[in-house]
Amino acid sequence: MFESAPTSSERKIRVVQSVFALAIVIVATFSKASSQTSATPQSEEAKTGSITGRVVNESGQPLPGVPVSARLAGYTLGIRTVTSNLEGNFQINGLDPAVYYVTANAPAYIIPPIDPDTPQPVYRIGDSVRLELVKGGVITGTVTNSTNEPIVGVRVRTLLIKDASGKPTKAGLYSFGERSTDDRGIYRIYGLLPGTYIVQAGGTGAFSNVNPGDLEAPTFAPSSTRDTASEIQVRSGEETNADIRYRGEAGRVISGVVKSSSPSGASIALMRLGDGLLPTNTSYQVPGTKGFTLYGVADGEYEIVAQEVTSSLSSPYPDMAFSDPLRISVKGADVTGLELIPKPLGSIGGKVLLESSKLTECQNKRQPSFSETLVTLAQSKKERETDPTALFRFLGSTSAVDRDGAFSVKNIGPGQYSFNPRFFGKYWYLRSMTLGAAPAGPTAKTTISSARDAARNWTVLKAGERVTNVTITLSEGAASIRGKIATGEDAKPAPGSQVYLVPAERDKLDDPLRYFVSDIGGDLAFSLNNLPPGQYLSLVQAPVENPPTTTDKLRLPDATEARTKIRRAAEASKSEVELKPCQNLTDYRLKLKP
Repeated sequence: MFESAPTSSERKIRVVQSVFALAIVIVATFSKASSQTSATPQSEEAKTGSITGRVVNESGQPLPGVPVSARLAGYTLGIRTVTSNLEGNFQINGLDPAVYYVTANAPAYIIPPIDPDTPQPVYRIGDSVRLELVKGGVITGTVTNSTNEPIVGVRVRTLLIKDASGKPTKAGLYSFGERSTDDRGIYRIYGLLPGTYIVQAGGTGAFSNVNPGDLEAPTFAPSSTRDTASEIQVRSGEETNADIRYRGEAGRVISGVVKSSSPSGASIALMRLGDGLLPTNTSYQVPGTKGFTLYGVADGEYEIVAQEVTSSLSSPYPDMAFSDPLRISVKGADVTGLELIPKPLGSIGGKVLLESSKLTECQNKRQPSFSETLVTLAQSKKERETDPTALFRFLGSTSAVDRDGAFSVKNIGPGQYSFNPRFFGKYWYLRSMTLGAAPAGPTAKTTISSARDAARNWTVLKAGERVTNVTITLSEGAASIRGKIATGEDAKPAPGSQVYLVPAERDKLDDPLRYFVSDIGGDLAFSLNNLPPGQYLSLVQAPVENPPTTTDKLRLPDATEARTKIRRAAEASKSEVELKPCQNLTDYRLKLKP
């Protein structure tokens, strides 16, 4: 097992996760020409290897002495860390065949903002990785009292409320800072993502250490309540001043009891509505005690959640339970007598099946290795927008696949989910995803109709439910396209345009797994991979409002309308292409039409 050496970015995430005890680190081609493999375990190669790469800044200059970590994707444990050399290069040796997240972290630098809807890149042994870090912004200032005397040792926090483009964000999970003032009342918080922040002094915050001002309501820069707080712009590599005149007003108290049977007790998090995911206050109910208390709460609207964890010696994953978010209003008085009841989280699992081909052109092709295969859950966007704890629950939404092809995503809250398998096999494609009976060879159409299509429909998970009968079938025979946009002298794709590939065969129009999208490079090149053989229509489309910008998003059950619009546009464009099993179509020219 690897030695655990998390980067500072990972430590930030773990701090927030620990608030909910979510830091779980503690504890086909065509049916006549195909045949389905059984659930026989794969013989995985035991040979170890390396991942190499380089760490650079936004100007492409090397960053020496930077910790670089490789973490097993889909697992709760397994981190190996090295340091970049004088040229910014690194090499992580002794890695087993698997897929890894590779990250770098340096003081004052940040990883470019993460889109929660886009899967984090994964790497295999033999890959070379370019990791770019960006100089973070800085907020600094002085905290003084009403007589202009410095306030020493008071907690100061920054909260990201809008991203660099001005859109409201819930990314407080990834960008927050907390420091205490020095003997001059000065604070300085660095390594901040570009965007809009509010700054507060006082209050208990998300950390458990005792601090002056814990019993007082937070004061927001310049000397305000949350409702009138100044919004502070932060830019990459720039320093912004935000002085605070501390009000020293008494905070309110919130108290209650968690109906918990866990021998480890329960953690409680209070989140102010509209302030993202980072808890405003936290508490802990010790086993055997009568309840919990939150101090230093300002007037406002909040949601409070309790969570408990029960470890198991038979599993590396703890069993987790969340209470339903309880909305409370604090207005000039303490709030007491709350009762929170954690409910067990559920799980979704099943098997990945491989369906090989007997076609001559597809023989001797490398099949996907289960050790390099992941299954990630995608949750309904509407649910994420209405449930402030959904992203916390969803931090562990990826499962590795074992040598038998089995997977299980643990600790999932109730809701609607879809599946995004990630595999490495050039000549393989995702044929079907079902809930119920598994499709099998020549009778695949009948079998799929008798099971629920998990590609076209959300899989609904109830509180505490354990779904175990998901079947994901990968088939051999995939084609690929490498091409460029053919333009006239004055015609070029609009910035942000993408290439879409949609089915032309009438019986495939409603199959989400036949829809694909690719970005267009600066040289007008594009690529589409893991394509089922068949007839397609291709289309260059300029950006539209809220487009499905990745294949995963385009395939979601609630993207039916978007797929229909794209398909109709492609039918009007009439750019047809036929793909044969295991074909590599190179030098494809897609004409840009007015």
